[in-house]
Amino acid sequence: MNDDVDTHAGRVHRRDAARLVRLVVVALIVAALVAVALDNRDDARLGYVVGDASAPTWIVIVGPAVAGAVIGWLVRQRSRHLR
Repeated sequence: MNDDVDTHAGRVHRRDAARLVRLVVVALIVAALVAVALDNRDDARLGYVVGDASAPTWIVIVGPAVAGAVIGWLVRQRSRHLR
């Protein structure tokens, strides 16, 4: 019985380590986005088909990054659901 515990203990540890690495990577990405936002506070002109607008540069950078993360999460959830 003790052998089963020893065998599975390593798997739990690796899973926890993977979660920690994932958390650190997410924290680094968030820190990078915050640094970019703080460094790019000037306004940028955005051109649309029907007109134009101005917005802070950090919104122009962070907005698509957040949208991409959400789209990636949705695609991942859908692929899990199809299995």
